[in-house]
Amino acid sequence: MNKGILKGAFTEDSIFQYKCPHCYNGALRLSGAFNSQETEDSKVQHGEEWWDPDYVTLVFSCTLKCTTCNELVFMVGNGVVDIDHDIDEHGDWVSEWTSFYSPTFFHPPLQLIDYAANTPQEVVAPLSVASSLYFTSPASCCNSVRVAAEIVLTKLGVPEKDGDRSLTFGNRINLLAEDQKSTRELFNAIRWLGNHGSHPGTEIEFDDALHALEIMEFLLEEIYGDRRKELKELVAAINDRKGPVGRLHKLGLG
Repeated sequence: MNKGILKGAFTEDSIFQYKCPHCYNGALRLSGAFNSQETEDSKVQHGEEWWDPDYVTLVFSCTLKCTTCNELVFMVGNGVVDIDHDIDEHGDWVSEWTSFYSPTFFHPPLQLIDYAANTPQEVVAPLSVASSLYFTSPASCCNSVRVAAEIVLTKLGVPEKDGDRSLTFGNRINLLAEDQKSTRELFNAIRWLGNHGSHPGTEIEFDDALHALEIMEFLLEEIYGDRRKELKELVAAINDRKGPVGRLHKLGLG
């Protein structure tokens, strides 16, 4: 996850290199015109005595194209005008009014986190929804991540009911084995963020949604990732040999 490009704003000449949601290898680059317009509400303020350019609000749309697979992705969003400070070729500070843009929607949506290789499709589906909602509604994004986490519990065999009584997410998390304490903590962090995302009026910010996605990415690696399995096998081999395994382990002979 590249958190830097998910929080900042870009200019028309420096659009972030978002990762292609189709091949997940190529970068998305501008294809065709970048369409930016001032909103009507913004235009009517120009005649006010107090007006200056930092009151301008913009909307934009553009098409991005993958450098590897040629997938097209449509991006829309909002913009503002602010003073940009820079140093010219003579080493002097210069300032100019510059338009900065932030996306609100991508179609198809970006894949904001890396999925461990064995992540079930039932888990990926709500996380795709979370990715599509991140730029528009961080609260809804957190809630969708929570939905995905509950599905992971189900996939782990944690029951959803005790007899006829439905179990809460928190109760289900507590059913995880004691040796899964670190995993329980990951689930609980997602639960708290999802809870806040579900309550009207609760302030959920982009940082909170990023935290939920980041924790979910780590949780998926913890449960479904090959790296965890490989490290456990390495630890077992070292303990079995009571010393280094060296190249034997790499060859699968440890």
